Parts: sequence; structure tokens; C-alpha cells
Amino acid sequence: MKTINIPAGLIRLTVAVMMTTGMPGAQTYYVDKNHSSASDLNPGTPAQPWATIGYAAETLVAGDTVLIRAGVYHESIRIGNHGNATNGFIVFSGYPGEMPIIDGTDVTDTGNGVIIDKSYIRFDHIEIRHWNDNGMWIEKAAHIEISDCEVHDVFCGIGFSEGTHDFELNRIAAHHFTLYGFDASPNGSDCYNGTFNDCVAHTARDPEQNVDGFALGHGTQHDFTLNRCIAYEVYDGFDISARKSILNSCLAHDCWNGAYKLWQDQVSLVNCIGYNCTGSVVELDWDGSPGTTTLTNCTFYNGQTYTVWIENSMDILHMVNCILAGGDNIGLAFEQMGAENYQGDYNLFQNDNPARGIAVGYEDEFSTTQIQSGNWTAYSGQDTHSLVTQSDIGLFVNPCQADLHLLSGCKAVDHGTGTGAPDEDFEGNPRPSGSGYDIGAYEYAGTDIIQTNHGAELPRNPQLHQNCPNPFNPCTTISFELPRNVFVSLKIYNSLGETVTTLVSEELQPGTHQYLWQAGELPGGLHFYRLEADHVMQTGKMLLLK
Repeated sequence: MKTINIPAGLIRLTVAVMMTTGMPGAQTYYVDKNHSSASDLNPGTPAQPWATIGYAAETLVAGDTVLIRAGVYHESIRIGNHGNATNGFIVFSGYPGEMPIIDGTDVTDTGNGVIIDKSYIRFDHIEIRHWNDNGMWIEKAAHIEISDCEVHDVFCGIGFSEGTHDFELNRIAAHHFTLYGFDASPNGSDCYNGTFNDCVAHTARDPEQNVDGFALGHGTQHDFTLNRCIAYEVYDGFDISARKSILNSCLAHDCWNGAYKLWQDQVSLVNCIGYNCTGSVVELDWDGSPGTTTLTNCTFYNGQTYTVWIENSMDILHMVNCILAGGDNIGLAFEQMGAENYQGDYNLFQNDNPARGIAVGYEDEFSTTQIQSGNWTAYSGQDTHSLVTQSDIGLFVNPCQADLHLLSGCKAVDHGTGTGAPDEDFEGNPRPSGSGYDIGAYEYAGTDIIQTNHGAELPRNPQLHQNCPNPFNPCTTISFELPRNVFVSLKIYNSLGETVTTLVSEELQPGTHQYLWQAGELPGGLHFYRLEADHVMQTGKMLLLK
């Protein structure tokens, strides 16, 4: 088989041209401050590009795209016009293969890097740094898409306000911020219908501040969805006070207070993981109004004070198929007397302080042995089918290193319920993979090979999937499906097209295959993974954060 290396930039340029010329009158312009003839008096062509992004922001109309060449642009950007549903988005994009930088160093007229108060705006492949207020501030806007951007060394990361709605963020990395990575605040009218896919918030700059990775709410805002998002080294990972919000396969760890702080009604966590938190891993905070929180197939580990804490007896907790383990103090804590606000079953309890597996009002307490003996079920009427293990050794692959995959034969395997369980686990593996549903965020597969769809027809050709998580640091999982026995090559390349490592070079049998890639000490940046199998070559891209 002959392998042809196609530069990623060429692929992106082709896609960009196709997208921006699809609408009548759509134009593609260019900004290149380093070009010898760059000027905002130019027509904005590759040979005669504009000099500033700000001029493009004032000039572009619905359907237009500007491709921005690499360079450091010391300017604040404010969008001048709306896109629309008919003619399309106004698009600001890094030139294919390049990532321009909007830098606030020595900018004195404003502290915001990008201000969007118009609708149907799209940003992608742009780095934003060194701003004293917000890296990006979006207000009174709708239909906003931001993808593959990095925001760092700012007071605040990306903020939505004043009724902004129907927005989507994809693969955004926000880090080294002072107040928050991502925020949605009302300021007069509620934000709603926001989606966050594969976004990361990490490394707060001030340990004395109440710094949030994701802060969504502060009012009656509603309908946010977070898929595969990650927060770490902040005060609270996910501070969710917006009703009707769902977190799917999210991860929060090493937080100075809590992984998940939940305030509002109809908040759900599915396949979520949290560990290594100074306060609580999950905290149901009282906001003055009763609410319901649902935890399904989650794994929560090593909360120094509480693993799960319910502050007020008027807040209701539904918990099923969850693992609460490794707690230094109390596993499941009810701040007030009474457990009528709790409905749970098919959970697994383990606590490093076995005497305080569950505590109600700090008066009625149940050791893990008493939970196992049925005392807790007799008291609460709940957790009839729940299990107890006295040690996390034998439960997880390597809890000391926060590898919370299930071990073969542990009590969590095949002992969950299928009622309400998601179809996939944290890594996208199908549920169930054995004779029953597993408890926790991970489904135990037994081997690297998983037969898909329970005997249903496999795809006719090899199928490569997006790695998960993405962005990642330091490890990610790459999966693909094979319809038949075939020789497979799976390699990792850096942005220069150089081979970093070979993950697979052998014949494999039909099914779904997963491989964990540890990036180790490699520098951060864009990487590619390429699958060659059965005369088919497929390539995916992934972002390593450092």
C-alpha cells in the first residue's frame, strides 16, 4: 500500500473555501500583518491582505470569511455586523495550519480581547491571551460557534451574558485565568441553550480566589449541555446553577474545593468522573428553592471532606449505578436530619473512613459494614441492591494514579441496572459489555477488543472514531471498528508529519478496538492519528495540552 501524506493545512483550506463559497455573495478575505504590503486599504486578497483583524471585523457581512495568517495581533476585536440564517455566519478563522494570536499586551483602551454582540458569528483556530478582563465576551447575541481556540493568561476566559442563547463551543482550552474559564451570567436577561463539547478549563492563577472552571447559571438560566468537558486545578470544577442542565462524560479532578457544585433544579450528571477534591466531589448547594439532581453511572473518588454532600433536605438526590469511594471523611453526607429526599439503588460504597460511609445530620451514621448488613436500607428504604467493598484495592486498576477503570471480578462489574443507564460509558464503549450493566462511569470490557452492537452487523469498511478525550493531557483513547480480520497500522504523527509512535502493526479480528496513547513528555500541540486497514486510510486530529 502506498501512503500519501496530505498536509492538514491543504485539507482545511479546501473545506474553508467550500464552506464560504456555498452562499450567494459570500467572500473570503485575508489578514496578514507580516505581509510586506499589508494594509487595511487593500482589497483583502492573499497578495494584498488587510493588516488588522479589527478592520475585518468592521467590514465582513453575512456569509463572509476572513482567514488570518499567523502572527501576534495586539488589538481588541469587536464584531461590526450580524450574520444571518439566510446568507450564513460571519467566520473568523486562522489560516489553514496556522493559529494567529490576539494579544492584549500594551493594549490600553479595553481589557477584552474579543467582544461579540452580534449573531451568527463563528470563530475557530485562534489563540487569545494576556487580557485584563475577558479573553472573549459575548452579550446580546445568538447562534455563536467557537471552535479549536485557546484562551489563556486572562482575568476571565470566555463569558456569555445578557440573554445570549443558542451557542456552541467545541474543543476550547481555557487556562491560567483568575476568575473563571467559562461563564454564563444573566446581567438582565437569561442565557440559555448553550452546548460545550470537549472543552477544558484548568490552572487558576490565584489560589485565594473562588475560581470556577465552568460557571453556568447565577439566576434562572437554563438548558446547558456539557459533553466530555474537563476541569482541574481550580476551586470548583463545574459550578452549575442553571436548571435543565446535563453533563455527559465530564471529568473534574484536583479541585481546591469541589469537582461538581450543583445548585438548580433538573441537573443531571451521566458517566461523569470526579476525584481528588479538598472539599466534596459532588455538592448539592442550597439556593433557596427545592431542586432535583440526578447522578447516573458516575464514579466519585477521594473527597477529603465528603464524596457526595446534600446541604438541604429540600433538595432531592436521585443516584443510581454510581461508585462513591476513597473518601477521607464521609462518603454520602446529609447536612440535615432525614433521608426522605434521597432515592438511590445499584450503587457501590467504599470509604477510607469505614465508620462514616453515610452520615445523616451528623447524628445517624452508618459504617460500610452496617450498609452492607442492610442497616442503611432499613433506615432509608433505599439502596436495596447496592453493594459495599471495604477497599478500593481490587476495585480500580490503579486508584493511586487515578486510573478508575474497573478490575476484572470487582463487585461493580455486571451488578448495575439497565433502567436509565446510558448506552455508552465514559469512553464511548457500549453498555452493557458483559452479562449485565456495570456500576460507575467505566464499563469493563475484559480485553482491548469489544464486539459491537451485540451481534448486529459491523460497518462494511474500517471505521476510525474521534479520540476521547480531546483535547487531552497526557493520555487519550483511539478507537476503530473492523468488519473482518485484517492487517492494521495505527500511527501517531506530529504537526510536521513526522511519525511519533506506532500503536498497532498487526492483524486484528473484527470488532471495536481501543488503544490508549500516553503522550508522555511530548510538547503540546496538534497531532494526527492515521489508521490504515483493508486498503482504507483514515486520519483524525487531536490536541495535546501542556
